[in-house]
Amino acid sequence: MLTQILSIAVDLTLITLTLALAAFGLAIIYGLVGVINMGHGALLTLGAYLTWQATAWNVPFVFAVLFAAAGVCIIGLIFEHLVIRHFYDRPFDTLLLTWAFFLIVTELIKIVFGTDLRNVSNPLPGAFEVGGIHIPAYRAAVALFAVMLIAATAWLFYRTSLGIRIRALIQNREVAGLLGLNISLTYKIVFGMGAFMAGLAGGLVSPMLSIDPYIGNVYLVRSFFVVLVGGMGQLLSGTLIGSFFTGGSETLFALFSSQAVAQTAVFALAILILRFRPDGVLKSK
Repeated sequence: MLTQILSIAVDLTLITLTLALAAFGLAIIYGLVGVINMGHGALLTLGAYLTWQATAWNVPFVFAVLFAAAGVCIIGLIFEHLVIRHFYDRPFDTLLLTWAFFLIVTELIKIVFGTDLRNVSNPLPGAFEVGGIHIPAYRAAVALFAVMLIAATAWLFYRTSLGIRIRALIQNREVAGLLGLNISLTYKIVFGMGAFMAGLAGGLVSPMLSIDPYIGNVYLVRSFFVVLVGGMGQLLSGTLIGSFFTGGSETLFALFSSQAVAQTAVFALAILILRFRPDGVLKSK
């Protein structure tokens, strides 16, 4: 019985941290500059495809993921420079524009890569045993990396001069501009970082699933619930708490029901939380 409980706890932790990694790019863009980035799923999908392509060229997996993240970051920066930077004061317009970006990128992926399923070899096959519990090695490595990445990024935003400038911009854009802050460059940095994180997540989850043009859809809705439930602007604790409510609770419900019922229960739970906590579990200061 104890082993079963510990096994469930390990699964919850791995799923929570993997979802946190997938949602982190959206948390940065949506939480810090207020852009409702419907293109997040497409960026994640593109990261997975670029990772697959790089490994097909015999590039080592770690460098393939970095190549994919850098490529997605460049695409995100181009999109921000050509389109999004003109609409930061119009959130509904950015929603429509990023949705159009999602549709265009998805169709381009179909044209370039086709619709056949692609697979990336697992760089850490097998599992290790802890207290009688078998833990997949690669999933554990991704979960550990997610914790370090989120903690490092949170430190960057809350403990460095760049982070101070970004938070000043969030609190009062006009005053920050009067104090000499380069608003357009700061927004560009944040958007680029969010796109990089999305591509990085796509590359890291690619060995865990079969890659198709729509894999980002799975993470897009969940990522929004992660950000909304955790609290906008709460990069570390909010992302982790939102990921647990969205991914962890779905796993728990799935133990006693079908997957469809579990997903419905999670969405209902998220709506209930937002009804009583509109700013999320952790209200942004």
